[in-house]
Amino acid sequence: MLKNHLKTAWRTMVKDRTYATINILGLTIGLAACMLVFTMVIDELSYDKFWSRADDLYTVYEDRKMGDNIYLKHPNTTARLGKALKDNFPEVEQFSEISAREQRFRIGPENPDGIAARVLEADTNALAMFDFEPVGGRLPTFVSGQKNLLITESFRDRHFNGQDPTGQIIEDVPTWSEEKQPFLITGVIKDIPQNTHLRADAIALTKPANAQLSKDGLWGGGKVYYQLKPGTDAQAFTKKMNAWVQQYIENPKQKQKAFGLQPLTEIYLDSDHDSNVTVKGNRNTIYILTGVGALLLLIACINFVNLSTARAMKRLKETGVRKILGAQRSQLVGQFLTESLLFFLVGTLLAVGLYALGLPVIESFIGHQLVHSLLASPDIFGITLLLIFFISIITGAYPAWLLSGFNPSNALRGKLFRGSMVSAGGMRKALVVVQFAIAVMVLIALLVVTNQVNYLASKPIGYDKENLLHIGRRTWEGKGETFKNELKKLPGIKAASIASWSPVNGDGSFYLNAFDHPLKENEKLEVHFIVADFDFAQTLGFRLQQGRYLDAAHGTDAFDLDAVLQMDSLEESQYVNSRSALITASTAKMLGIREMGVPVPKLGHPPVGILQDFHRESLRHALGPVFILGNPNPDYAMMFIRTVPGMEQQAQESLVKLWREIYPNRLLDAQWVTDILDKQYEAEQKQQILFSFFSGLMLFLSAMGVFGLIVHAAQQRVKEIGIRKVLGASVAGIVRLLSTDFVKLVLVAVVVASPVAWWIMNKWLEDFAYRITIQWWMFAAAGAVAVVIALATVSWQAVRAAVANPVESLRDE
Repeated sequence: MLKNHLKTAWRTMVKDRTYATINILGLTIGLAACMLVFTMVIDELSYDKFWSRADDLYTVYEDRKMGDNIYLKHPNTTARLGKALKDNFPEVEQFSEISAREQRFRIGPENPDGIAARVLEADTNALAMFDFEPVGGRLPTFVSGQKNLLITESFRDRHFNGQDPTGQIIEDVPTWSEEKQPFLITGVIKDIPQNTHLRADAIALTKPANAQLSKDGLWGGGKVYYQLKPGTDAQAFTKKMNAWVQQYIENPKQKQKAFGLQPLTEIYLDSDHDSNVTVKGNRNTIYILTGVGALLLLIACINFVNLSTARAMKRLKETGVRKILGAQRSQLVGQFLTESLLFFLVGTLLAVGLYALGLPVIESFIGHQLVHSLLASPDIFGITLLLIFFISIITGAYPAWLLSGFNPSNALRGKLFRGSMVSAGGMRKALVVVQFAIAVMVLIALLVVTNQVNYLASKPIGYDKENLLHIGRRTWEGKGETFKNELKKLPGIKAASIASWSPVNGDGSFYLNAFDHPLKENEKLEVHFIVADFDFAQTLGFRLQQGRYLDAAHGTDAFDLDAVLQMDSLEESQYVNSRSALITASTAKMLGIREMGVPVPKLGHPPVGILQDFHRESLRHALGPVFILGNPNPDYAMMFIRTVPGMEQQAQESLVKLWREIYPNRLLDAQWVTDILDKQYEAEQKQQILFSFFSGLMLFLSAMGVFGLIVHAAQQRVKEIGIRKVLGASVAGIVRLLSTDFVKLVLVAVVVASPVAWWIMNKWLEDFAYRITIQWWMFAAAGAVAVVIALATVSWQAVRAAVANPVESLRDE
């Protein structure tokens, strides 16, 4: 029976090549795109789940309440807290402070600027917590006296030409300090899987910190990871930890700090405000990709159902004869399901080939290897095939039930469902509306994303970002002012300033930024302090609205952060109340500041000037309070260099030459601020590209389905068209006759899709503090594109049918 079903299915496929080609092409594209999309989703959800103790690993964050029901998970805590928790709680097995950064190593004389590598800075406790696998044996013992470096296999293969680098000492090319650091390569580990936020080429190891926690407070620190005993209740441990901290700390200001635990497996997707995590994802991206993948597959399946039901008219007599000769409905269902399975089988085989071709393109687009690809994971591949099998059964069930349900007498007379409540034509129309509604929603999403990205790129940010170079944070070793003054003498350079602020992530100084709100009791306020020299405002191009700029001529304008850190509470309060500051217009409004020269309650720093608002960080975040403090010669900070328009290249060459004279052993990493700001919205730009691709793909699949339907509609009405032509109907009239119904369906799809797309995209825009308003023309444009594509698809086949010779269609009558 199965052999007969397969033979009949193959003959049917070969006989109607147009139908078969459209169906197989649609299934191939839909399945391949869906597999690629879901590979990305699976990869995003798999981050850090491969570690053997993943369920027991956490980081501790400080939970700061910054406003009404607004909490900030401050990621940095001191490693001294880790030691105290391990000593006092049996639940804590181990802890390690780990940070990731890009570092450059000088390997051979041919690389004066070094080889870029992503390095994890960690103490040796990390080796017991994470599964770093050594190559050819066990992890080496720690060599005291210098930093130990474990490098990955791929890093070794790229830079050591097949040699064993163990025992070699390599130096870094420093950026923030003149002093080079030697690293002893103590071993080689297997490549760390790409699906981790701890992605790295090497691990720089140090001895664990052994300092005791001070009762004065929990100052400073980095990102500390904890390994708890298996089965530990994280919530219960959090309560015990906070109760202990409040009892142990004696400093009243520090006593009320509250901490929380973040599971290791959630860090990648939940680290929006954590600058320590440089490899991070976004849950919205997962939702978008999941939706797009499901919709692509749905459109492909709708095409299959529509074409199968439309083709039913051509098989009425076949079905009727089979029933009269004794075929049971179950046998007919089996026959038609076999045909569906054959289509899906061919489509799947082609889709796997297309998937293999598309996977490297996707990996290049997202910038890293996909660990859980279907071809690399037999389990996932098997599950995928099983899902496709079930989808093929579900998709083929309706056409099979429809085709096998004809009344034999009606079937032989070419009549469908005489007396039946079921309407195959109505179902096809509904499905056409669904697939075009999906395509229109994605088109609207594309327009919204495109306009939001353009808005982010073009919105004034409060300072002149053009012709502005930025050098990353470093210590200037007391030569910063000299370097800056020499720079300003060079051709092509207009101004320069050293400041503790970066447009990359809005970093300010190390000055404390959580204060009691001046106007609201029992509420904390996050205040951003920028410590900069007196040329900062002019170099950046900030506009003064009221008062004056900071000036070295005014003694109270100079602020010494190092001195503040050595003061007690009373001395600090007196000092900050006498140190002037610049503030932004929104800061003045937020804090109720109306008078210059008066210290701000609970904050100090009497403002002497109000600047026009500028965006300290990306436009995803609303403006917050900003104070700019003056320091004649900041040491640990960044630098901004304003170049003369048209002389950018000459300015860069002069900068490099001067840098090598004053800092011969250090790396210069100067970047244009415009490039830095563009990278802030890289995720949105990629979403724009994805929406462009997928909206085109969905429209293509929808148009292909409509093309198949119009082909069958024209074939079904071929005699009607011939008679109309004989009776004098024009080509335009016949085209209108065949096109009108489909255009109406697309218009209905636009009406259905518009409110859904409006709701979804408004939710997406909520992630941005500054965003566009969705306009009516976006819906009109998306609808117009869909109508034009549908009309072009239908008209092409309709014109062919209209210009055909009526003698050919009426010859057998």
